[in-house]
Amino acid sequence: MNIRLWLLLVLLLPALVHAAGADQSRSHYSPILRLHEKAEELYRSGHPERAYFIYVNELAAIGDKYAQYMAGYMWLNGKGVPRDSIKASAWYRLAAERDSPEFVEVRDQLLESMSEAEREESDAEYLRLRQEYSDLVIAMEQLGSERVLLNERPTGSHLSSKSSSVTVIDPRTGMTMTRSEYVGRLESRMQVRLDYIAAKIGIDRVEPGMSDREFATLAEQVNAYLQVIDDR
Repeated sequence: MNIRLWLLLVLLLPALVHAAGADQSRSHYSPILRLHEKAEELYRSGHPERAYFIYVNELAAIGDKYAQYMAGYMWLNGKGVPRDSIKASAWYRLAAERDSPEFVEVRDQLLESMSEAEREESDAEYLRLRQEYSDLVIAMEQLGSERVLLNERPTGSHLSSKSSSVTVIDPRTGMTMTRSEYVGRLESRMQVRLDYIAAKIGIDRVEPGMSDREFATLAEQVNAYLQVIDDR
């Protein structure tokens, strides 16, 4: 087994749980692992540009830290993309935002080799990437979708969406359950994300039943946090 696949096995599963919430099960990992295997095969068979596309557009975009690391590695070594240590450092910094030692080490090594001017360029590129690929951005997008689900009539319901006895189908899993069970599971997932966001940006605990105004305020707080360099 090569070093990249070994690193993937070490880091991928706990990273996915962190990003997606405590309700993840092993069945959710399979499509992502298949994407990693496909990207790895393309890389090894001489198609790094296609591997890069998968890493960035299909994996980094859902918060996959190994894919974000690989994007940096490919920029650093000119594999599938032009050689660019600034872009490489920004991707490494994004990959290290959960403080995984393996990713922190490569981030720090690259940053320490750069001049102050290069670090400033890295800062700007890192801030740009954070706006699109950071865990906070992805968590907020997931929360937005879940707030819509919380307030709409679930698939399979022929009664009021507020009825606790009606049987509904969870659009995420296809499982049949009562409305109260559906809402409970949805709110539990939301609370995991909200607790992560609150801890990360340093605010008081927020509840899933927040108003539209409160959600907009939370989004503003997250956006303000993402404008500040937090790893130098």
